Parts: sequence; structure tokens; C-alpha cells
Amino acid sequence: MKFRDCLQDEFDRRRRVNRRYSLRAFADYLSIDHSTLSQILRGRRPVPPDALRRWAVKLGIGAEQTEIYCAGESQEDAASLAQRLQRMRWLGEAQVLVTRPAHWRLLQLLHAPDWRPDMRWAAERAGVALDELNDALSRLLRLGMLRVDADGTWRDVSGIDEPTEQAIKENALARLRRATKAA
Repeated sequence: MKFRDCLQDEFDRRRRVNRRYSLRAFADYLSIDHSTLSQILRGRRPVPPDALRRWAVKLGIGAEQTEIYCAGESQEDAASLAQRLQRMRWLGEAQVLVTRPAHWRLLQLLHAPDWRPDMRWAAERAGVALDELNDALSRLLRLGMLRVDADGTWRDVSGIDEPTEQAIKENALARLRRATKAA
């Protein structure tokens, strides 16, 4: 499906809700001249790449789907698109690893003498929300930095001698890069 089709579907949906809804109103909503929008909808003019992203945001279309539309409009091949989507996933994961302290705080807590595998206790000690700590736990497990044995014992398997914030971030990013290349 082309982004033009997405625009047409949205325009049609709005017309079903309000029969008097006009192309001019839709063009005003998208901040574009109505005649240009008409040409785009009829396939006589391509969707401007810079406008596509703005319109996607206005229409509530997610980032990955927007990238797929951008690729379709630019005639990007499937391999390039897959590579770009993989990069987006990597950047999203990397951003979370670098900006949220739950990851490194959880690994540091594992080394505390009073450690106990209780997520509520750990969240309180780490000073982060329980949901954020659960997200960090699943990411650390996925990256192979933490392991939970069958008997319930938690183990730091990151290989970091001294689990400082910086060392944990660097290790996590390196593992993420390897995991991304392997995928």
C-alpha cells in the first residue's frame, strides 16, 4: 500500500463520518494546498518525502510504518528497508540502554551483600519504577548479561570486573551491536 492510498483511506473515512467534509478541509488539516493534495491522491504527483513524515504524525501512524511508507515512496528495495528497520530497532534499544538507569542499577544491585531476587525490593533500592526495572531485566536477559538459574539464583554474566555505570553501558551496547549484526 502506498502512502497515497493511506491518505485516500483517511479522507474517505472522514467523509463517511461527515458527508460535507471536503478535500479543502483535509488539505488544511495536512497544511498543504488542496490542488496539490488532489494531484497526490490521483497519482499525478508524488508524496513529498518531508511532508510524508509530518502527515504520518498527524494521522497517528507509527514510526516503523512511516518508514515503510517512506521506503515505498522512494522505491527502496526490500533489503535496504530491512536494514533501515533493523537500524531503527538498534537505535531504540541503544537509547533505552544509555538513557535509563534501571539496567546498570540492577546489575550493580546483584553485587550488593543484601541482594534478594525481589523486583519490588530492587525497584525501591534502584530508585526506578517497577515496570522500568522489569523492562531492564528482560533486556539484560535478552542480551545475555544476566542469567536466572533454574533454582532462582540470579547471576551477572556480563563479564564486567567492576560494574560501573559506564562499563555496563559499553558492554550492553557492544552486545546489542553483535546481536543486531547476527540478526
